Amino acid sequence: MIDFKEEIQKYKPVLETDDVEAAVHSDEIKDIMDLLQYIIRKISGGKGTEHAL
Repeated sequence: MIDFKEEIQKYKPVLETDDVEAAVHSDEIKDIMDLLQYIIRKISGGKGTEHAL
């Protein structure tokens, strides 16, 4: 049988909608920047546009 008290103690709430949106948008910006850097490297032939880590 399921022990509801034990299960409730394990429960961890998910991120609020605003927190999720902020996390997703920050990842999108990083992805967009990575794509732009890749495109610039391809266009310039890779000269002087080393990817900084």
